[in-house]
This record gives sequence, structure tokens and C-alpha cells, in this order.
Amino acid sequence: MKPTLPLMSLLTLLSGCQLESTLEPEAIQCSNNEFLLSLPEDIPDYRHAMAEFSQIGGENPLNSMSFVSQCIPKTSFKDLAENSAKAILSSNYKSTGQVVHFRIKSNVAYVELAAHTNHWAGSSAALAAVDPIIKRNLFLNSKVEDVIVGEITD
Repeated sequence: MKPTLPLMSLLTLLSGCQLESTLEPEAIQCSNNEFLLSLPEDIPDYRHAMAEFSQIGGENPLNSMSFVSQCIPKTSFKDLAENSAKAILSSNYKSTGQVVHFRIKSNVAYVELAAHTNHWAGSSAALAAVDPIIKRNLFLNSKVEDVIVGEITD
């Protein structure tokens, strides 16, 4: 029994560290009337890496990206999702980051962007970069258990 105890402790430590490294931003404390907005440190590099990952596969670059965080005025979770999307999209396509449908039902956030129905060449790669950032920021600022980003059909 003794040899498995250190192994179990190591597994617990490793699994805990991975979750923290993927979601925990640097130790910034926002006030109650602010959201924490967490974005990749180098957004153009992030967009490029996620475009390649979505088209070619391989190691998910999200796991190795550095993030910077800042406190922003608290509005709504819909606005937070939209701010997250528009921060990642290139300047020509910022308007497609508009959230056209948003709801939280049974602790699941559903987010539909204009980009989900207004496609352009490269929109799938752009959405591959936007999706995890929307999820990251909603998880950091709300108690939702899941976030589904895509076209919402009732």
C-alpha cells in the first residue's frame, strides 16, 4: 500500500496543475463590479497557431500559450462573450464577433456569433481561435458548467 500512496499523490498533483494552468490566469483580483478578461499575450500568433491546429491537427496550441488578464467593467455575460470574440478576430471581421443569440440554461451557456451564419473564406479557422477564448472567459467569470459556442437551433 505504501508504494501506491506517493503515486496517487503525484497523480493528484499533476491533474490539479493541468487544470490550473489552463484556466487560472495570473493572480489578478477584480472587484465585484468587474469581469476578468483573459486573452492570449500574442493574439496574431495565437490566431495563426489555432488556424493550423484546426486544419492540420497536432498538439493544441492553447495549452502552451501565455495569457494576459485585465479587469474590465462588468456588464453581461453576453457582452463578455462578444468582447472575447472581437478581441481575437482580425480587424476586417470584428463585426462577425457580435453575439446574435445568448442564453444560459441549466448551467450551460449557449453563444451564437454572427460569424456562425455569415461565413467567409477562413471563418472556420477564425472560429476555432475564438471558441476557446469565449469559453475561457465565461468559465473564469461565471458558474456555468459548460459553454457551447455555435449556431443555436431550437
